[in-house]
Amino acid sequence: MRTTIKLVALLGTCTLLGCSSSGPSSDAPEDDLLAPPADGAGAQFRMVAMLDPGVEIQRCKLFVVPPEGLNIQRDEVRFSSGSHHVLLYETPYAELPTETRHGVPIDATQVHDCKDGPQAEWEVNGVVAGSQSRDGASFLGELPPGVAVKVPPGKVLLMNTHYINASAEPIETDARINLYTIPSDEVTVEAGMLFHYNPFINVPARGESSARMRCTTDQDISVVRIQSHTHSRGAGYVAHKVGLDGEMEELYAHDEWERVPTREFVPFLEVKKGEALDYRCDFTNVEEREIRQGLTTKDEMCMLIGPYFPRSPMYENCHTKEGLLAATWFGSGAATCAETLSCLDEAKAVDGGDGARSFGCIVNSCESAGPAISNVIRCQWSAGYGACAEACSQPTEACESCMATACKEDLDACQAAMCD
Repeated sequence: MRTTIKLVALLGTCTLLGCSSSGPSSDAPEDDLLAPPADGAGAQFRMVAMLDPGVEIQRCKLFVVPPEGLNIQRDEVRFSSGSHHVLLYETPYAELPTETRHGVPIDATQVHDCKDGPQAEWEVNGVVAGSQSRDGASFLGELPPGVAVKVPPGKVLLMNTHYINASAEPIETDARINLYTIPSDEVTVEAGMLFHYNPFINVPARGESSARMRCTTDQDISVVRIQSHTHSRGAGYVAHKVGLDGEMEELYAHDEWERVPTREFVPFLEVKKGEALDYRCDFTNVEEREIRQGLTTKDEMCMLIGPYFPRSPMYENCHTKEGLLAATWFGSGAATCAETLSCLDEAKAVDGGDGARSFGCIVNSCESAGPAISNVIRCQWSAGYGACAEACSQPTEACESCMATACKEDLDACQAAMCD
């Protein structure tokens, strides 16, 4: 009986942006921070905190959207040195929570530590605005006339910083995000933010590897701009558009991880229903340990980010209507789909399937095994698309048996798939 792939924890917590291992260099003066937008023109979100010497920490603060809501037409971001990103996330909260998701009472309107990343403490739906360069391009930038990201009245937003103080003295950190808005009667199209995240990263000690992911559109969209995100081991990045005929058109390629360039599309990049965005991150690891995906500077990330319209809540996080990850993941090795399943079984026996070993199984699969192994992962991660939800409420033999039946078609296809 084939064992299931234990990926719920991995995929369920992989939607946050990480931080570099050191503060970015910049020629921007420390006092070149933002004044708030004029009255009626938008809102400013700000976090100020002291950071002791030799400390690396993520911090969070929650805000309530004003009664009129926000129709965001552009953003602008500035933050003091020592951080690689400042982010503003949308949450599902309709009112300010009074305790973390672990049940810890807290005044969330004050700056507080969220050392394991925002999602460890709070629910997060997606990103609204932010930047990974304090003197560079922001994620949202400026949208076309009449196009805006809409945030409902009373919605709770979460601001996140990740600072490192490598000096011998305390420093004051100051991060500001300005959201510039337009009146509701001027909004003709609602925009969204692509936030594609590939969790399958494993870079061997003193080695190299790649992480590649593809997401197919569920409707026609226009992409305004895109940019990448990795941590310090990112040695290369390339993104393609995949046409209905399977042809790949290169859109964006570079080898930066810190001062990340942005690809602006003029005219906008038109991606038709059934076409896809496909991106790959290449990693080089000089450390004496394996590197896997994660939220801290000790880990790695592989993302594609950018504004687009009209909004598709499923596509911007690469999910199906049922909330399942809809991506196809491609390895860069030589293992067949069947060999990859065996590798995942062995990983589960050793570490429960949650460690770098299981990530390495996907990374080491051959490219042509991608669709088949991705189908198996989706089926097993969703407990057989819900058919085994009750049986798999606990890890038992009944769960294994149910999953073997519910996912049989995908498992059989995987066993039959060969590498080109």
